[in-house]
Amino acid sequence: MVDNGSSTHFEDARISAYFSHLATELGPETDVQVACVAHMVSNTTYFLPALDRMFGVGFYMPKPKSLSSRYTNLVRSFGFAEQPLSREWAENPLQVANALSKLDPRRRIILVDIGGYFASSLNEINRLLPGRIIGVMEGTENGVQKYEASGLEYDLPLITVARSPLKLPEDYLVGAGVVFSVEATLREQAQILQSRSACVIGYGRVGSGVAEVLRGRGIPTVVHDVSPLAMAEAAARGFRVYRRLDDALRQSNLIISATGSRAINPGALSVLRSGTVVATVTSSDDEFTPGALRQYRKVPISPRVSRFESDERRRYFWLVNEGNAANFLDDAVIGPAIQLIEGEKLAALKELALGVVPRGAFRTEVTLERREVVARVWNEHFLED
Repeated sequence: MVDNGSSTHFEDARISAYFSHLATELGPETDVQVACVAHMVSNTTYFLPALDRMFGVGFYMPKPKSLSSRYTNLVRSFGFAEQPLSREWAENPLQVANALSKLDPRRRIILVDIGGYFASSLNEINRLLPGRIIGVMEGTENGVQKYEASGLEYDLPLITVARSPLKLPEDYLVGAGVVFSVEATLREQAQILQSRSACVIGYGRVGSGVAEVLRGRGIPTVVHDVSPLAMAEAAARGFRVYRRLDDALRQSNLIISATGSRAINPGALSVLRSGTVVATVTSSDDEFTPGALRQYRKVPISPRVSRFESDERRRYFWLVNEGNAANFLDDAVIGPAIQLIEGEKLAALKELALGVVPRGAFRTEVTLERREVVARVWNEHFLED
């Protein structure tokens, strides 16, 4: 077992006690090990030791765009094996199977995914390692959509927490964090949020949080989504909704994309008003189509923002954090809500270990009974008396 060896948070003791209590309630699985995709952020310094306490960490795979985080060295100090991660590596079954084959052969393997890295390769990885892998837990809506869009019938059990009610607070607070980081970036450049009119692309859980926070700050905010259900919900909540993306973009000079489905393409960029600020809630390769930025000249302004100019230099826009999740500029902090959903991740892994999750598509979530255990333990540690 690895402890959080260095204080990173003034609630260190409370967070560690919560995970220890929850691990006791759920019960350890000593014949299981996890191979875990992980963001290098503050909560990972608690979650990885909690995973190790319950299951054992075979290796972790740091998300490449978070490697510059100040938490990377702290995570490395725990001594877990580290496996470099890229989309190309994860989509190569031979390379992934080779890495997994080096783990303890006496222990079964669960893949902990964030972002659908193994959606296209999972069945072949499983075929190369017969009987070793017992399932996958995917933590994000973006990742679930990649598995669902693959068109594959998976040979392994899959479970997700992405659509859990316990994740709603996290999703809203991620949206709030994105707005915070965009505002901090604007203020760094002697601008203010209140001088902008906003367009939110994608009215899912995070996008709706972004839109609500912007509106709450008094920022005129419009919404675009391709889903009739999302458009109807946004309109019913009082937002002006545009069916056509280009119409929404022309109304705005602050664009926040929250789709995970490459909504920003060359056509979208071509209609931006000059001086528009563009930010996203996830990785740039999930929000921009490949090559979308090539026709623009990049001018770095600060570590937080770059200016992209057209060849004629008559039009330009600002891109926050290279098009990656804006909130990661400020460590993606969302408070104890993250421990709530990470607790459900432990419960989901427990269900995979017990063999109660059926094979197939991501229709499986944690049982209500275990979800209530997570909520009860979280309440004991984080509710004020």
